[in-house]
Amino acid sequence: MPAVNAPKSGRSAARRVLWGAFFGILAAILLFGGLLFVLNRPFSVNPETFTASRLTSGNGLFPVQVAVFPERVALHKPRLFGHTENSISTELIASVKVQAGVVFADVVLDTAGGSPPVVIHGLYKKDAERLRARIGEVREGRRKPPS
Repeated sequence: MPAVNAPKSGRSAARRVLWGAFFGILAAILLFGGLLFVLNRPFSVNPETFTASRLTSGNGLFPVQVAVFPERVALHKPRLFGHTENSISTELIASVKVQAGVVFADVVLDTAGGSPPVVIHGLYKKDAERLRARIGEVREGRRKPPS
């Protein structure tokens, strides 16, 4: 007489494979998310850092970050291995333009030295306006003679 409650070996092996695949995919997603979190931390703690949206072109995995220091504006582009950082002196910024769309805006920094303008793509409109105001504050602070 066959056992009534005996498990079928084909069914349990398939379940083990499915559970193994599920946990493997879950582990890969968590590892990828952790990697993105570590690589996209703000690059500077002192000034406020503005980060472009991942939904805009060129900012998918590693969005551009911008920070305004008293002497320079720094653009930080993380990569999988390392980063690229460009900076422009606040004294060389001739004008700051915000080209706003419905949700996102581009900030254009025109330089006084004749070099091509620096364009920061994909900031939220509110962040772009705050960036422009912050650059203006720093530029005005450098122009005032000490009392």
